[in-house]
Amino acid sequence: MVYLLKIDDKVKKDLREIDKKWQIKILQTLKNTLTNSPQQGKRLAGILSKYHRLRVGDYRIIYQILEKEVVVEVIKIKHRSKIYK
Repeated sequence: MVYLLKIDDKVKKDLREIDKKWQIKILQTLKNTLTNSPQQGKRLAGILSKYHRLRVGDYRIIYQILEKEVVVEVIKIKHRSKIYK
């Protein structure tokens, strides 16, 4: 099953601030991994348990899987040192 990818404008802005080399890798991951097998990411714990994370180098993609709508909603893309703050 192929999932629809939903990316907020704020996330797009954050992505533009990342180095071009990493932008390309992150976009490839979004297109290939998240649309085809979003369960591959690790589920977060505690109050964030409805979200998953996927590593792309030193960057993290935080997303939510909406099974009923067959949608992956990207919540945040940041460097690992800033993502959970």
